Amino acid sequence: MRRKKSILFVRPDYHCSFFYRDQLRKLGWKADIFVPWGYPENLLYSDEEILRPPKIARVSGRFFNYINHLLLILWWLSRFWRYEYHLYYGRPPAVSFMEERLGMTRFFGANFVMECWLAKLFKIKLLYLSTGCHDEETRQNYLKLDGGNVCNNCGFFDRCDDTANNLNFSRVRRYFNVTIGPSSVESTQYVTGFIKYKSIDLVLWNPGIDIPARHQLPPTTNIRILHSAYLEKSGRTWGGRNIKGSPFVIAAIERLKVEGYPVEYMYITDKPSNQMRFYQVQADIVVEQLIYGSWGSTGVETMALGKPVVCYIRPSWKKFFLRAFPEYDDLPIVEANTQNIYEVLKKLVTDEAYRIQKGKESRYFAEQHFDPVKNTRGLIVLLESL
Repeated sequence: MRRKKSILFVRPDYHCSFFYRDQLRKLGWKADIFVPWGYPENLLYSDEEILRPPKIARVSGRFFNYINHLLLILWWLSRFWRYEYHLYYGRPPAVSFMEERLGMTRFFGANFVMECWLAKLFKIKLLYLSTGCHDEETRQNYLKLDGGNVCNNCGFFDRCDDTANNLNFSRVRRYFNVTIGPSSVESTQYVTGFIKYKSIDLVLWNPGIDIPARHQLPPTTNIRILHSAYLEKSGRTWGGRNIKGSPFVIAAIERLKVEGYPVEYMYITDKPSNQMRFYQVQADIVVEQLIYGSWGSTGVETMALGKPVVCYIRPSWKKFFLRAFPEYDDLPIVEANTQNIYEVLKKLVTDEAYRIQKGKESRYFAEQHFDPVKNTRGLIVLLESL
């Protein structure tokens, strides 16, 4: 029997899904998280109390593939019909990717997804949350932003295929009851229902957290400027492209050093998601990105930690965003771009009072807008409206 007030988070949105799960459980909901094969383990906030698909023997042949596919679907069906809502982070399917290879799309259409079809059959409400630009708009339309500056600096540009993108949009329109934002663009592919989705545990992410000895950095009198650059090995830089504008950030820091300012570049790598805060809190300034046009999880985390956050905010996105969330007009982001990043960083480095004030504004903003206790109420209102 399906339980009222129940939701399954299909793929976790980093730590957000865990915070929503825990808060919903406190309110009497049945809430769980499903992690499919291939999900990056270092991005898991926790590996406890999560659902995973069974491991099925890899065999060759159409017949055995068909049997494996059916076993997966039956496993999915035996468990997940019990939830009133499924919230997908990213593109379906999540359990099996065999529809086309098994010929199902010839009979049911290219946008057929067995798990979503079954969910609709059992009257499960489906919500969709994009992972990024290619999940919310076509490459053709994204190329128009900032004179093509976003796409032309993206390491995934050559692998971003509008055939696949459009198929996903068709599936979202076919199966999903609502898509939730905020997005980085005003999508022409579907209508977005806006809620304050980005949330963070404000106790775990706070400026005064204790740092375990193994995570403590060497003492320094320098001002640490944190920027997690997309390097070649990360896969986000490709053919000289870099969506974060990292070379401009690093060049600005090096110029400040040459001119005698007490700064050092700080980069975090190979750390699990649930340990990042211990390093982020030791930074003095955070630079998120200078090209993409909106902030992401790094901005949310470091604002909660009370850090001044530098980021490029695309004017069209800011207008679109503030129209949906007018109460965000106190956004504390220190805006910068590839042309003025040196001047922006110099101001933060040389003006201690300004730097401290921006950090205080960041923490206050996080308390107002990233609190999972408050934001869960908005999610519940949206769910119960479907």
